[in-house]
Amino acid sequence: MPAEEEPRESGGATIQTIDGKSIQVLARSENMEGLLVTVEPGTDWGEAYSHRGEEIRYLLEGTLEVDIAGKKYCLKEGDCLWHASEVPHTLRNPGKKKARYFVVIIPPSFS
Repeated sequence: MPAEEEPRESGGATIQTIDGKSIQVLARSENMEGLLVTVEPGTDWGEAYSHRGEEIRYLLEGTLEVDIAGKKYCLKEGDCLWHASEVPHTLRNPGKKKARYFVVIIPPSFS
């Protein structure tokens, strides 16, 4: 496996989900993935869920409320948050404009 991947334009596959969320896969390997996620105003991710690994989110635009094991974190543009994915988590956009964030998930959890 090469140590790096050639840079590419942001044309990764978009997985459009219902209820105001879209996920664009920007990069993926056996060990990690980078996603660009857009969450429309008032949209929430639903019930808390968990999976193996860890995640780090960087909020590019808007506001985001991340609930990790019942503790709520309000992120603003430029904020970053790491957490273990095994801990139940969910999120919502409480704002009036879309929220966009970059997330790295180790190991990959989207296909």
